[in-house]
Amino acid sequence: MLALATDELARLEKKFSSFQPESIVSSINQCAGTGSYTPLDAESLSLFNYVSALWRESKHLFDPSTRILEDCYDDKGHLLASKDQLQGMLKLVGWSRLEITADGAHLAEKGMLIDLNSCIRPYVVDSLRKIMLRHNIGHALIEMDQDMATIGKRPDGANWLVGVRHPRGSRTAIARIKLNDKGLSIRGDFERSVLQQGERYGRALSPIDGQPIPGLLGVAVLADTCLTACSAASVARLKTESSAMQWLENLGYPWFAIDRSMNCHGPLAP
Repeated sequence: MLALATDELARLEKKFSSFQPESIVSSINQCAGTGSYTPLDAESLSLFNYVSALWRESKHLFDPSTRILEDCYDDKGHLLASKDQLQGMLKLVGWSRLEITADGAHLAEKGMLIDLNSCIRPYVVDSLRKIMLRHNIGHALIEMDQDMATIGKRPDGANWLVGVRHPRGSRTAIARIKLNDKGLSIRGDFERSVLQQGERYGRALSPIDGQPIPGLLGVAVLADTCLTACSAASVARLKTESSAMQWLENLGYPWFAIDRSMNCHGPLAP
Protein backbone atom coordinates (compact mmCIF):
# COMPACT_ATOMS: atom_id res chain seq x y z
CA MET A 1 0.00 0.00 0.00
CA LEU A 2 2.76 2.43 0.93
CA ALA A 3 4.56 1.57 -2.32
CA LEU A 4 1.45 2.45 -4.35
CA ALA A 5 1.13 5.80 -2.61
CA THR A 6 4.83 6.53 -3.06
CA ASP A 7 4.63 5.67 -6.77
CA GLU A 8 1.65 7.99 -7.25
CA LEU A 9 3.44 10.80 -5.46
CA ALA A 10 6.51 10.34 -7.66
CA ARG A 11 4.36 10.20 -10.81
CA LEU A 12 2.53 13.45 -10.11
CA GLU A 13 5.68 15.25 -8.99
CA LYS A 14 7.52 14.24 -12.15
CA LYS A 15 4.54 15.18 -14.30
CA PHE A 16 3.60 18.59 -12.86
CA SER A 17 6.20 20.04 -10.49
CA SER A 18 7.96 23.17 -11.69
CA PHE A 19 11.06 21.84 -9.89
CA GLN A 20 11.23 18.87 -12.25
CA PRO A 21 12.95 19.80 -15.55
CA GLU A 22 10.94 17.27 -17.58
CA SER A 23 7.51 18.13 -16.17
CA ILE A 24 4.65 19.52 -18.24
CA VAL A 25 4.91 22.86 -16.43
CA SER A 26 8.66 23.09 -17.05
CA SER A 27 8.14 22.25 -20.71
CA ILE A 28 5.56 25.03 -21.08
CA ASN A 29 7.94 27.48 -19.42
CA GLN A 30 10.89 26.42 -21.58
CA CYS A 31 8.83 26.73 -24.77
CA ALA A 32 7.38 30.15 -23.93
CA GLY A 33 7.34 32.41 -26.97
CA THR A 34 8.70 29.74 -29.32
CA GLY A 35 5.42 28.68 -30.90
CA SER A 36 5.97 25.12 -29.67
CA TYR A 37 3.03 23.56 -27.81
CA THR A 38 3.31 21.15 -24.88
CA PRO A 39 0.79 18.29 -25.27
CA LEU A 40 -1.81 17.88 -22.51
CA ASP A 41 -3.50 14.62 -21.66
CA ALA A 42 -6.94 14.45 -20.01
CA GLU A 43 -5.54 14.72 -16.47
CA SER A 44 -3.39 17.72 -17.36
CA LEU A 45 -6.21 19.48 -19.20
CA SER A 46 -8.50 18.97 -16.21
CA LEU A 47 -5.93 20.57 -13.93
CA PHE A 48 -5.45 23.57 -16.24
CA ASN A 49 -9.23 24.01 -16.47
CA TYR A 50 -9.36 23.99 -12.68
CA VAL A 51 -6.72 26.73 -12.48
CA SER A 52 -8.62 28.76 -15.05
CA ALA A 53 -11.76 28.46 -12.92
CA LEU A 54 -9.85 29.87 -9.91
CA TRP A 55 -8.51 32.66 -12.12
CA ARG A 56 -12.05 33.62 -13.13
CA GLU A 57 -13.55 33.29 -9.63
CA SER A 58 -10.81 35.51 -8.17
CA LYS A 59 -11.45 38.23 -10.77
CA HIS A 60 -8.09 37.34 -12.35
CA LEU A 61 -6.05 37.89 -9.16
CA PHE A 62 -5.24 34.19 -8.79
CA ASP A 63 -2.62 34.04 -11.51
CA PRO A 64 0.17 31.41 -11.58
CA SER A 65 2.12 33.56 -14.04
CA THR A 66 2.94 36.02 -11.22
CA ARG A 67 5.73 33.62 -10.27
CA ILE A 68 8.16 35.81 -12.22
CA LEU A 69 7.31 38.80 -10.01
CA GLU A 70 8.71 37.03 -6.94
CA ASP A 71 12.19 37.68 -8.33
CA CYS A 72 11.55 41.42 -7.85
CA TYR A 73 11.43 40.98 -4.05
CA ASP A 74 13.94 39.80 -1.46
CA ASP A 75 13.33 37.09 1.14
CA LYS A 76 11.82 39.65 3.52
CA GLY A 77 9.36 40.91 0.92
CA HIS A 78 11.11 44.18 0.14
CA LEU A 79 11.13 45.38 -3.46
CA LEU A 80 14.53 44.98 -5.13
CA ALA A 81 13.57 46.05 -8.62
CA SER A 82 13.08 49.61 -9.80
CA LYS A 83 9.61 50.75 -10.83
CA ASP A 84 10.65 50.49 -14.47
CA GLN A 85 11.97 46.97 -13.97
CA LEU A 86 8.77 45.94 -12.23
CA GLN A 87 6.70 47.37 -15.07
CA GLY A 88 8.82 45.40 -17.50
CA MET A 89 8.19 42.19 -15.57
CA LEU A 90 4.45 42.86 -15.54
CA LYS A 91 4.49 42.59 -19.34
CA LEU A 92 5.32 38.89 -18.81
CA VAL A 93 2.32 38.30 -16.52
CA GLY A 94 -1.14 37.12 -17.51
CA TRP A 95 -2.83 33.72 -17.26
CA SER A 96 -4.99 34.73 -20.24
CA ARG A 97 -1.82 34.61 -22.35
CA LEU A 98 -1.58 30.86 -21.86
CA GLU A 99 -3.08 29.42 -25.01
CA ILE A 100 -4.64 25.96 -24.83
CA THR A 101 -5.61 24.22 -28.06
CA ALA A 102 -5.90 20.68 -29.35
CA ASP A 103 -2.11 20.79 -29.79
CA GLY A 104 -1.50 21.54 -26.11
CA ALA A 105 -0.47 24.59 -24.07
CA HIS A 106 1.77 27.52 -24.99
CA LEU A 107 2.79 30.77 -23.28
CA ALA A 108 2.68 33.78 -25.58
CA GLU A 109 6.00 35.45 -24.82
CA LYS A 110 9.53 34.32 -24.12
CA GLY A 111 10.40 34.77 -20.44
CA MET A 112 6.91 34.02 -19.14
CA LEU A 113 6.62 31.47 -16.34
CA ILE A 114 3.84 29.59 -14.59
CA ASP A 115 4.00 27.71 -11.30
CA LEU A 116 1.16 25.34 -10.38
CA ASN A 117 2.73 23.80 -7.27
CA SER A 118 0.13 25.32 -4.91
CA CYS A 119 -2.59 23.57 -6.94
CA ILE A 120 -0.65 20.33 -7.44
CA ARG A 121 -0.19 19.69 -3.71
CA PRO A 122 -3.91 19.41 -2.79
CA TYR A 123 -4.49 17.35 -5.94
CA VAL A 124 -1.75 14.96 -4.86
CA VAL A 125 -3.15 14.76 -1.32
CA ASP A 126 -6.60 13.83 -2.64
CA SER A 127 -5.11 11.33 -5.10
CA LEU A 128 -3.20 9.54 -2.34
CA ARG A 129 -6.32 9.50 -0.17
CA LYS A 130 -8.34 7.88 -2.98
CA ILE A 131 -5.72 5.15 -3.40
CA MET A 132 -5.79 4.39 0.32
CA LEU A 133 -9.59 4.29 0.40
CA ARG A 134 -9.63 1.85 -2.53
CA HIS A 135 -7.38 -0.42 -0.48
CA ASN A 136 -9.60 -0.19 2.61
CA ILE A 137 -7.19 1.86 4.72
CA GLY A 138 -9.17 2.96 7.78
CA HIS A 139 -6.80 5.46 9.42
CA ALA A 140 -4.45 7.90 7.71
CA LEU A 141 -3.15 11.44 7.77
CA ILE A 142 -1.73 12.77 4.50
CA GLU A 143 0.11 16.08 4.69
CA MET A 144 2.05 18.13 2.17
CA ASP A 145 3.10 21.54 3.44
CA GLN A 146 -0.15 23.52 3.95
CA ASP A 147 -2.43 20.85 2.48
CA MET A 148 -3.71 17.78 4.27
CA ALA A 149 -6.48 15.20 4.43
CA THR A 150 -7.39 12.28 6.66
CA ILE A 151 -9.16 8.95 6.58
CA GLY A 152 -11.27 8.11 9.62
CA LYS A 153 -9.89 8.83 13.07
CA ARG A 154 -6.52 7.98 14.61
CA PRO A 155 -5.90 4.25 15.15
CA ASP A 156 -6.53 4.70 18.90
CA GLY A 157 -9.93 6.27 18.22
CA ALA A 158 -8.84 9.84 18.97
CA ASN A 159 -9.58 12.68 16.56
CA TRP A 160 -7.06 13.91 14.03
CA LEU A 161 -6.24 17.43 15.21
CA VAL A 162 -4.38 20.25 13.50
CA GLY A 163 -3.07 23.06 15.71
CA VAL A 164 -3.09 26.72 14.62
CA ARG A 165 -0.45 28.94 16.19
CA HIS A 166 -1.19 32.34 17.69
CA PRO A 167 -0.52 35.10 15.10
CA ARG A 168 1.06 37.45 17.63
CA GLY A 169 4.14 35.31 18.17
CA SER A 170 3.19 32.80 20.84
CA ARG A 171 4.15 29.22 20.08
CA THR A 172 0.97 28.05 21.80
CA ALA A 173 -1.83 26.76 19.57
CA ILE A 174 -4.90 28.97 19.79
CA ALA A 175 -7.13 26.60 17.87
CA ARG A 176 -7.28 22.87 17.23
CA ILE A 177 -9.13 21.87 14.09
CA LYS A 178 -10.75 18.44 14.01
CA LEU A 179 -9.81 16.80 10.73
CA ASN A 180 -11.64 13.46 10.56
CA ASP A 181 -12.42 12.34 6.97
CA LYS A 182 -11.88 15.89 5.72
CA GLY A 183 -9.43 17.97 3.74
CA LEU A 184 -7.78 21.15 5.03
CA SER A 185 -5.93 23.78 3.05
CA ILE A 186 -4.11 26.84 4.40
CA ARG A 187 -3.14 29.72 2.16
CA GLY A 188 -0.96 32.63 3.26
CA ASP A 189 1.57 32.83 6.07
CA PHE A 190 1.16 35.56 8.69
CA GLU A 191 4.69 34.87 9.95
CA ARG A 192 6.11 36.03 6.60
CA SER A 193 3.98 39.16 6.32
CA VAL A 194 5.57 42.42 5.16
CA LEU A 195 5.33 45.89 6.71
CA GLN A 196 5.18 48.78 4.27
CA GLN A 197 4.60 52.32 5.56
CA GLY A 198 2.96 50.93 8.69
CA GLU A 199 0.65 48.61 6.75
CA ARG A 200 0.91 44.81 6.93
CA TYR A 201 0.64 42.70 3.77
CA GLY A 202 0.90 39.06 2.83
CA ARG A 203 3.20 37.70 0.10
CA ALA A 204 0.54 37.38 -2.62
CA LEU A 205 1.41 39.71 -5.50
CA SER A 206 -1.10 41.44 -7.76
CA PRO A 207 -0.84 40.60 -11.48
CA ILE A 208 -2.03 44.16 -12.15
CA ASP A 209 0.66 46.27 -10.46
CA GLY A 210 3.04 43.71 -8.94
CA GLN A 211 2.40 45.01 -5.42
CA PRO A 212 1.38 42.92 -2.38
CA ILE A 213 -2.38 42.39 -2.26
CA PRO A 214 -4.05 43.98 0.84
CA GLY A 215 -6.06 40.90 1.76
CA LEU A 216 -6.17 38.40 4.58
CA LEU A 217 -2.76 37.25 5.81
CA GLY A 218 -3.87 33.66 6.20
CA VAL A 219 -6.92 31.54 5.42
CA ALA A 220 -7.68 27.94 6.39
CA VAL A 221 -10.69 26.07 5.00
CA LEU A 222 -12.08 22.65 5.94
CA ALA A 223 -13.95 20.72 3.23
CA ASP A 224 -14.70 17.21 1.98
CA THR A 225 -11.61 17.25 -0.23
CA CYS A 226 -8.31 19.06 0.00
CA LEU A 227 -8.72 20.51 -3.50
CA THR A 228 -12.09 22.03 -2.58
CA ALA A 229 -10.55 23.54 0.55
CA CYS A 230 -7.65 24.88 -1.53
CA SER A 231 -10.05 26.53 -3.97
CA ALA A 232 -11.89 28.39 -1.23
CA ALA A 233 -8.77 29.44 0.68
CA SER A 234 -6.90 30.54 -2.47
CA VAL A 235 -9.67 32.80 -3.72
CA ALA A 236 -10.53 34.21 -0.29
CA ARG A 237 -6.94 35.22 0.37
CA LEU A 238 -6.96 37.47 -2.70
CA LYS A 239 -10.15 39.38 -1.89
CA THR A 240 -10.38 42.40 0.42
CA GLU A 241 -10.73 41.34 4.05
CA SER A 242 -14.42 42.12 4.44
CA SER A 243 -15.47 40.67 1.08
CA ALA A 244 -13.33 37.55 1.69
CA MET A 245 -14.97 36.80 5.01
CA GLN A 246 -18.44 37.38 3.60
CA TRP A 247 -17.59 35.14 0.65
CA LEU A 248 -16.40 32.38 2.97
CA GLU A 249 -19.57 32.67 5.05
CA ASN A 250 -21.66 32.29 1.90
CA LEU A 251 -19.72 29.18 0.85
CA GLY A 252 -20.70 27.45 4.07
CA TYR A 253 -17.42 25.61 4.76
CA PRO A 254 -15.80 25.92 8.19
CA TRP A 255 -12.99 28.47 7.96
CA PHE A 256 -10.40 30.39 9.92
CA ALA A 257 -8.73 33.64 8.87
CA ILE A 258 -6.13 36.11 10.15
CA ASP A 259 -6.56 39.72 9.07
CA ARG A 260 -3.89 42.38 8.56
CA SER A 261 -4.20 43.51 12.18
CA MET A 262 -3.43 39.92 13.32
CA ASN A 263 -7.01 39.32 14.51
CA CYS A 264 -8.66 35.92 14.10
CA HIS A 265 -12.03 35.31 12.44
CA GLY A 266 -14.31 32.47 11.40
CA PRO A 267 -16.13 29.42 12.79
CA LEU A 268 -12.82 27.61 13.39
CA ALA A 269 -11.29 30.56 15.28
CA PRO A 270 -11.03 30.25 19.08
